[in-house]
Amino acid sequence: PILLKCAGSPHIYLLQDGQKRWIDTIATFTERGYVWRDVQLISCDNLRAVPDGEPIPADAGPPPQP
Repeated sequence: PILLKCAGSPHIYLLQDGQKRWIDTIATFTERGYVWRDVQLISCDNLRAVPDGEPIPADAGPPPQP
């Protein structure tokens, strides 16, 4: 998986099909088998430029912006 976050934000996103999908909690992150070493830091401007996809889980509500 491609996991992204920017230094100015605590939120982590899964990059999937050209969209960023917000992972709502650390519990969701770990339950899905993701690990911290796979999270890549990118600039907040670049992360904001990626279109929003459906959050994880789908009923998590609107994704926060980095």
